[in-house]
Amino acid sequence: MTEKGKRPKSKKAATMERKGPSVAPEEGADFQGKLAAILSKAVDDLGGKAGIVAFWNESEMRFVERASYGWDADGVNKLRSLLRQTMPNLVASRMSLKLAATGSQSPDDGTDKRQYPIVTLPLQITGRMGVVHLMGPFWAESLVGSDHRVLSAFADQVAISVQNALLASQLAEERHRVESILESSADGIMTTDSERRIVAFNPGMERLTGWKKEEAVGEFCFKVLRLRDSRGTNLCRHRCPVDRDTAGFVSLEGILTTRDGQDVDIGMSYSIARSSGGEVLGTVTNVRDISQLRQVDNLRSALLATVSHELQTPISIIKAYANTIARADAEWSRDTITQKLKVIEEESDRLSKLVNNILYSSRLEAGNFSLHRHLLDLSKEARRVARKFAALTEMHAVEVDFPPDFPPVFADPERMLEVLTNLVDNAVKFSPQGGTILIKGEASEDEVLLTVADQGVGISARDQERIFARFYRVTDSMVGPIPGTGLGLYICKALIEAHGGRIRVESEIGKGSCFIFSLPIGEER
Repeated sequence: MTEKGKRPKSKKAATMERKGPSVAPEEGADFQGKLAAILSKAVDDLGGKAGIVAFWNESEMRFVERASYGWDADGVNKLRSLLRQTMPNLVASRMSLKLAATGSQSPDDGTDKRQYPIVTLPLQITGRMGVVHLMGPFWAESLVGSDHRVLSAFADQVAISVQNALLASQLAEERHRVESILESSADGIMTTDSERRIVAFNPGMERLTGWKKEEAVGEFCFKVLRLRDSRGTNLCRHRCPVDRDTAGFVSLEGILTTRDGQDVDIGMSYSIARSSGGEVLGTVTNVRDISQLRQVDNLRSALLATVSHELQTPISIIKAYANTIARADAEWSRDTITQKLKVIEEESDRLSKLVNNILYSSRLEAGNFSLHRHLLDLSKEARRVARKFAALTEMHAVEVDFPPDFPPVFADPERMLEVLTNLVDNAVKFSPQGGTILIKGEASEDEVLLTVADQGVGISARDQERIFARFYRVTDSMVGPIPGTGLGLYICKALIEAHGGRIRVESEIGKGSCFIFSLPIGEER
């Protein structure tokens, strides 16, 4: 190709102009920038005046411009006009075409009336067809055979550059997609290198560990995780799969210590990549909080232990008294037999209540129960409960305080009696030194508030957070072990919420507790 008329390379920045539809799904902004850079280099390398690159759009049956570059708008517009006339069969033939166009105003030479050649370079790119139009003045009036060969080779190089840019753009888009998935994952995900240093750390890991991403990246994973088992064994040191001859997928469970010293039960899934020589290339670790699963397991164990203990006590008493009465070598008076049978009856009632509470709590959890609502005067129900407990305890004074105009609620009388009974019974249990238990009622415009307050030992803040959970029992009480299954407050909460109300506790160690529940003021339906 002749060098006659070649201008110095332009230092102007590439300009990008779009026509027609938006960028194709596989073409990101990164690809558009690289395409403009490739075009500007092609124009400058050939000493050209302007250039334009386009891809064939099958749905529109035409070439659609993707980037343009030129000294002035006139030259680019001439190429854009030519683009509308370019046919795909000409590009498919892989032939360079020489056309003529009248020169436009040149920023270097002023008005230039010479004829500038325009060359079409077909771009054969995998899966698509493209074209580049370039404007001179870099050749003589005609192109010789060697020029065609050079232009063809140049077109191939441009096509390779475009293909590489497209692949790089697709790779960047895929990487962004994967990173977005990892970033939005609820589970913790981190990657480590061959030395177990953290190279990626998603928000899920930040929530689990308390470490910020910028703090964790570059640290050793064992410093961040501090994983151990229930016996305190350092799992990072003794059972880390990366340190062993393991590959593929490996699972491990343990206790993670967060940066602020909290313990979290976690399950870890390792995906370990190794070289053919067995060296660790990298590891992707998925970390999941399994505290709730552990709580379910603990709840199951606590349920079995509690129910076993609570069932065993009345059963043992019933059996002992029955064996005593049945002894053939003893004669019992009628009063003695009546007394022992009364104990058997009481323990049978206790056993029946225990079983019924367990079944009842299961029905509540499944929502398999119904309410028989009526207009109900809670002040009367409160006095009824107070009279019952006044006959059962001499150490406690059960008082009732309701305003005379206390409004009725639309509720199930049997269920509300059960709630009040459970709350007062708890107040008695946790007031071993006696004192006053107050059932107080207050009313606002749209709801009533009932408070059951005692002067007992109080409840710790930690227990207050879980005291309404099913089968949960206070374990650090100052009064020692309290009999029961941990179902009373759970049942209260379920029944209050079924009526559209709320329940909460306010307590301080050594200063008693207040259980407060609300119910909406209702009218009979």
